[in-house]
Amino acid sequence: MSNLKTYTVKASWFNDAEVTLQVDHDLLTPELAKEINDFWSDASYRLRQEDQDVVRVVIRMFGARTISLAMEQGGWSFSKQSSVVGLRTAQDVVDSFSEGWPKAEELGISVIHVDADSVGFDDVELEAIEGSAA
Repeated sequence: MSNLKTYTVKASWFNDAEVTLQVDHDLLTPELAKEINDFWSDASYRLRQEDQDVVRVVIRMFGARTISLAMEQGGWSFSKQSSVVGLRTAQDVVDSFSEGWPKAEELGISVIHVDADSVGFDDVELEAIEGSAA
């Protein structure tokens, strides 16, 4: 029997972007999470931010990358995605990293909900810089 738990990762700084991940803790073990975290620079910093819980670090990293990818692709909005479809979405996120992550089915993370817009015209402002040539 799988040890499934659900987590939400939020980026409240931008329109409350969020992703909900279903995590199989039988697959995402502390050993695997340590390997992933150690692959990337600033591993110690991330561990301090999550009270030395390396599994939480990896879930948070994955959630951040999911939100980032959703924004890069023009925004994603879906909910109650099946775990099979969520696993395919998770593989898209893994593929966007290029390296440092196992296949989604080995990682044990499925993306079941995303609400993340991309930056649009109304989200930005234009200001001229004094003394610049036009």
